[in-house]
Amino acid sequence: MTCRGVPVARLSNTLRKNRITMKKKISLIDFGAGNLHSVYKAFKFIGADIEITNDSNKIEKSDAVVFPGVGAFGEVMKSIRNNNLEEIIVKSAKSSKPFLGICVGMQVLFECGEENPYEKGLSIFKGKVIKFKKAKKIPHIGWNDVNGQKYYFVHSYYVLPEDKNIICGETDYDGEKFTSMIKKDNLLAVQFHPEKSGDAGLELLKSFIFDLS
Repeated sequence: MTCRGVPVARLSNTLRKNRITMKKKISLIDFGAGNLHSVYKAFKFIGADIEITNDSNKIEKSDAVVFPGVGAFGEVMKSIRNNNLEEIIVKSAKSSKPFLGICVGMQVLFECGEENPYEKGLSIFKGKVIKFKKAKKIPHIGWNDVNGQKYYFVHSYYVLPEDKNIICGETDYDGEKFTSMIKKDNLLAVQFHPEKSGDAGLELLKSFIFDLS
């Protein structure tokens, strides 16, 4: 997997002809607050063997983990803790298996957020989640650029990592530059929604599962 992306073919045509056949298992974490259906459909479209689950044992035994999230930082963290999934998410993110965080699933990897300052994040990375300061229209909704590709965004907050070395994608919205993609070792996390981003999003998911081959 690369951060900077690759030229995107017409995947809507090519993927239908050449879907990937995957024998390795991907766990799509269900903690009660994720955009699961669209993410699941996108992975199935490109041929991935993916299962929606909140079973820690299944997640631990899987070959890769996908961690989506929508809604408020604090509510997502409460749902994770109420479903007893905090430990396995942290363990998976720190393991050697590929791990993909999407939208709020990226944000809660950090220590805290302005949206819910009293609700602690997973603290996998040092840093916080802040609200747009310069943008005239919030939330940021629509297509925007990341490393020369267009992806679909829906958010009002973004991550501010202490370690700038993990940043591998930035995006400008209304004159405010923010981190839209991070990567460290096995872990990739994105602020946008690859499952809603057409061919470019499918290419990113395809790159992710190629790490399993």
